[in-house]
Amino acid sequence: MPYRYISPDLKECTLRLWELGWTKELIVESLAISQASLYRWNDIFLEYGNVAHPPESYNPRGCHRILTRSILTAIKDVYRAEADTYLDELCWWLAVEHDIVISTSALQENLREAGLTWKLLHKIAHEQDEALQMEFRATDHDTAYWYGYAMQGEHADFVDNFVCGDQYSLVTALALDGYIAHRVIPGSFDFMKFFDFVTEDVVTQMKSFPQPRSILILNNCRIHHNEALIDLVNGAGRVHAYVLT
Repeated sequence: MPYRYISPDLKECTLRLWELGWTKELIVESLAISQASLYRWNDIFLEYGNVAHPPESYNPRGCHRILTRSILTAIKDVYRAEADTYLDELCWWLAVEHDIVISTSALQENLREAGLTWKLLHKIAHEQDEALQMEFRATDHDTAYWYGYAMQGEHADFVDNFVCGDQYSLVTALALDGYIAHRVIPGSFDFMKFFDFVTEDVVTQMKSFPQPRSILILNNCRIHHNEALIDLVNGAGRVHAYVLT
């Protein structure tokens, strides 16, 4: 029998006649329909309560989705709490907590469709919170991951331990045969501290040009760009100083 459109009213009429006691043969002959259509409409009515085709949500096309909406919501909560969670760690979490087995590639695709994107972590110092400082353990991460997942438009926040105790600075003078001077100070070097180091520890070990240790080369640091320092070194027994730029 060729395909033709049959309205829902006719389908309901067909089922009503069958319910009233008409035989299948009489219904098929009177309404010019197939017996297979009669059975199909009856099955649809029994399952969904109407004779129309079931909604798309009852009959989804393609493969069955592994991660439901509730699972994706739980995953978003995981990444809001720990944005640096790796995909393999999340796979283990899904297997243990939700009995779901999924590959990392399939999981990544599901996260992308859900709006979770791979982005640079926005690190927050653990030490900013005094209560969290008390919870510090030797097993805590002392280094952080660089990237994590977060919803589009949101930071991938990650709380890490930033140890900010006593700070020291080290400066050295290196010759062809090894280190000839060094100095360690609390805090940072400024021009005057570096000036003292060069005049007291470095120039005293240099010789006149063109003998060994007669040329002082400084890197392109701001405190090195000072005419007083260059003039002092150049005037100390024909020693030459150059600042790289």
